[in-house]
Amino acid sequence: MLDRKDLALINVLRENARMPVSAIAKKLGIGRATVKQRMEKLEKEHVVKRYTVELDAGKVGSGYAAFVLIAFMPGLASQREVAKRVSAVKGISELHVISGAWDMIARVHASSTEEIGSIVVDQLRSIDGVGRTETCSIFTTVKG
Repeated sequence: MLDRKDLALINVLRENARMPVSAIAKKLGIGRATVKQRMEKLEKEHVVKRYTVELDAGKVGSGYAAFVLIAFMPGLASQREVAKRVSAVKGISELHVISGAWDMIARVHASSTEEIGSIVVDQLRSIDGVGRTETCSIFTTVKG
């Protein structure tokens, strides 16, 4: 069970996972050893699964992004298998199985709208079990 200090620590890590333990301890008003112990506990219990990098997509050549809604078409493969195949497509940074009118939603990053089109038309739609798709271009991200 997470307590108030664990939740505060998680919020600090969300802001900057590279912040030194001593700076986190100072910000939270608790001892450095306590912060280190709590971080290790959160990692051991898989509350914190990994530390990662948030990139500026435009600066690494992937300045265009879109969400692609995907309808599953039952047939040779299960929806889980189709989701695995879709998630392996280069350019897909996120894939979620969802409820509602669509079965999956993918976030796609590419160097151009033409490349996004190629990912959708040439790769996603050629996967057995992918029915129809709908692509929604991302104009700007307010909160990521």
